[in-house]
Amino acid sequence: MHFSLWLALTLLLLAIGAQLLAALQLAALRRAGHYPMRGQALMADVERLLKSGHRSWAIRCYREIHACTLRQARDAVEALAKG
Repeated sequence: MHFSLWLALTLLLLAIGAQLLAALQLAALRRAGHYPMRGQALMADVERLLKSGHRSWAIRCYREIHACTLRQARDAVEALAKG
């Protein structure tokens, strides 16, 4: 096989692996009661995730609530963290 084909296959497998890992982490957070079920997120969940050190999951939860861009959610969560 050509190098470029191997590279493309490797990148594809890495992307699939990253998606699988994120799905497993989300399932574990939901089982532990740290992340709300789909459609049930509240700002209290965002604050709880932020306080427990799950900043990236807090941003994701904020995006679910407000249907905003990643940048808007990150800025809002950073503002919550500061004040």
